[in-house]
Amino acid sequence: MPPFWKTLLSALALSGPSLADRVLYNQAKEFTSLSDASDGFPSQKFRSSDIVAPVLNVNRLERHKVDDAPYIFLGTIYGDMKAGPMILDARDFSLVYADQRFDNTYSSSVQMFNGSRYLVFWVGAHNRGHADGYGLVYDESYNLVYNSTAQGFEEALADMHEVRLTPQGTLIFAVYWNIPYDCSSLGGKSDATLMDCGFQEIDPVTNKVLFQWAASDHFTLEDSHVRYGEAFGVGHDSGFDFFHINSVDKTDDGNYLVSGRHTSTLALVDGTSGKPIWILGGRRNQFKDLSGGKALFGWQHDARFYKNQSHITMFDNHAEYSGRCRGSCKSRGLHLAINTVDMTVRLVHEYYHPASIDSGAMGGLQVLDNGNVMVGWGYNPSFVEYAPNGSVVMSVQRGRLDQGFQADMFAYRAHKGNWTGRPSWLPSAAVDAPYRTTRNATVYLSWNGATDIASWAVLASPDANSLDGFENLVAVANKTGFETAIFLGNSTSCRYMGAAALDKKGDILGATFVIDMENGKPVQLLSGIGNIWPEVDASHTTLSTVLAVAGCVLLTAFVLVRFASRKLHWTTNYKDARYNKIGSEERRIE
Repeated sequence: MPPFWKTLLSALALSGPSLADRVLYNQAKEFTSLSDASDGFPSQKFRSSDIVAPVLNVNRLERHKVDDAPYIFLGTIYGDMKAGPMILDARDFSLVYADQRFDNTYSSSVQMFNGSRYLVFWVGAHNRGHADGYGLVYDESYNLVYNSTAQGFEEALADMHEVRLTPQGTLIFAVYWNIPYDCSSLGGKSDATLMDCGFQEIDPVTNKVLFQWAASDHFTLEDSHVRYGEAFGVGHDSGFDFFHINSVDKTDDGNYLVSGRHTSTLALVDGTSGKPIWILGGRRNQFKDLSGGKALFGWQHDARFYKNQSHITMFDNHAEYSGRCRGSCKSRGLHLAINTVDMTVRLVHEYYHPASIDSGAMGGLQVLDNGNVMVGWGYNPSFVEYAPNGSVVMSVQRGRLDQGFQADMFAYRAHKGNWTGRPSWLPSAAVDAPYRTTRNATVYLSWNGATDIASWAVLASPDANSLDGFENLVAVANKTGFETAIFLGNSTSCRYMGAAALDKKGDILGATFVIDMENGKPVQLLSGIGNIWPEVDASHTTLSTVLAVAGCVLLTAFVLVRFASRKLHWTTNYKDARYNKIGSEERRIE
């Protein structure tokens, strides 16, 4: 279709303001009140979807300094056991995608293989610092590609701490299992139980184990920094958690960087023998600190190589509690440079939270494409982006920061990245229809996971089988947030409606079922919307066509002037609507 019509209809998309997702900007008091009133899980619901989305508080945002990756990836629980991978729009923090059918999810991130992006995360049952579950890999249409778990290891399943898709197309995940062990050197019994841990690398197509490693084969109880007791796993159904593996990073030459939280060590593990090539940190540290002790870390998470293995990044918890700092802050994002010839380590950068907090558990760090650093603050539910010089360019909360561990409210790892979501399911619609027709109705539209929507087109007809075509078009509105609400006005009164999601070129991405306005329910009939633009035969352009186009331009100018005159009124309504639940009558623009 000629782009003129698309431009014109975009200009005429003045069907009333659309409601954006609720996001607070630097409103700590209101956010705290909202958090307290929602059992620690500030959230919002939608009309067209049963998904529960977070309400975030953005304490700082310098848009011209943040990395331009458009999406933020979280794996999270969000109240009432609604858990799943979550994708947020990094530009306005609205929800893009959530799959909330799981009990627990962790480690959600976008990972690359063979030039394609995949959404990778863990699901399963969480128990006392470790878990049993599965690593799931989804493509950009949200189709499940792999569902894998550990093999052997006393029937233990994949642990929550690590699910990693390697460039070779293999999957790595952490594993925890119990073995009989002599713990008398730490005050335990000679026939006690040890919670061993390690990792497996598998072929996700066949689930064949390609490599596996166990901490107890290479580390001893004397390497551990934790106390022998119930707080660290000793109990009737579990053993002493002496090592606590929480990240694994495979190198290009086939070795593995392994993080042990309870030994405060990073070890480069040989990819053939499993023996440590070197150990950084802990009781067997082999590196000299050139930074006067500032390169010392403890209780760390998410250790990754950077710059051809000459640098390491991690989240250095360096504390056993979470909340406001008691004196100087210890928890930080940490960037180290290592020299494995001279066996030295030095501090490159450290990143503290702008609200002065420590996090006793969880946490992660990602180096972004522009050199910025993204830090997830674990038990303090916050993610912060830093410029290379350490200045804060984005600071976001998804819960209170001073509560310690609170009912699974956390931000373990928060990643930014690219994603093109093309769901295999249809867009969703819900309606408020006070006259049981499209007259003065409000339509609510969403498409969970779709990333390319620029606008929505609403079509109406007295016949459920005849919605397609320009003659049935009643509204076009820009997409705003996860769910867009469009007031239709009183120019039409039809029983049936449908809506189409449009990309920035005006092409149709997908369409809803037909909605019966009498009862507000879909009639389980595909709307068949394949065209919303007028047919124009470019080979028969006449003077009348030119005059018609000119008339349309004048009409557009007239409508824009009317729009400008009502802009203040609309802006006021929009501001109120963002933060308050309002009825359909209040959404009307008279």
